[in-house]
Amino acid sequence: MIRGAMPKDPYWKFILIYDLVIVPTNSIIKRIRLNLAPPIPGMKVLDVGCGTGADLKPYGEAGCEIYGIDLSPSMLGRARNKFGGSADLRLGDASHMPFQDRFFDLVLSSYTLHEMPNNRRSSVINEMVRVVKNDGNLLLTDFHTGPIRFPAGWIGKTFITFLEILGGREHLLNGRDFLASGGLQGFIEPFRFNVDKKEIVGGGNIALFLLSVNLGSNHPHYRLTSPPVHHITGG
Repeated sequence: MIRGAMPKDPYWKFILIYDLVIVPTNSIIKRIRLNLAPPIPGMKVLDVGCGTGADLKPYGEAGCEIYGIDLSPSMLGRARNKFGGSADLRLGDASHMPFQDRFFDLVLSSYTLHEMPNNRRSSVINEMVRVVKNDGNLLLTDFHTGPIRFPAGWIGKTFITFLEILGGREHLLNGRDFLASGGLQGFIEPFRFNVDKKEIVGGGNIALFLLSVNLGSNHPHYRLTSPPVHHITGG
């Protein structure tokens, strides 16, 4: 999870239930994610909004170099306890990431974009593009607008709504805005990424997109230097 630029850490209350409840409910999505972007020993993997590090764990176990960034001290503290010194985990804002240009083979982001205000999402995606290699990939997982299938989709939607309410009013409103703007698919469409693979799961509630980032100098996301100049708008 990413916290956008929220001044407080509303996610401390998730610590006791996150790995015990939320992570297991995403086990199928985790397997799909690994099928979309299988780990290769030595590859550099960044998780933007890494939370407790659950999505990084299988990549680390496969011999990848793993990195994460999150704005929640509580979540990041849990991740650091889990990995020890085997992961490079940073407390920070994903719209200004402390990583080199073109450094990562794969950049993950799971349920990250919907949590932040609309006017920050493009800055974060720009940063993902800046730090991924020209032949690398983004693997984004987030809310989908449907159609929502009955009954599994409606059960899943109820559970998602419950979690969003637990995240607080700002979290809930940002998520509603994200869905009203077309969900993950609606968000990425203006950015002209190549969609290599796509999966819709959770009864129509969740989308996973594997995007290739082969950038030429005429692409709107092309970056020559670091830190980036955030001139792209979208969302």
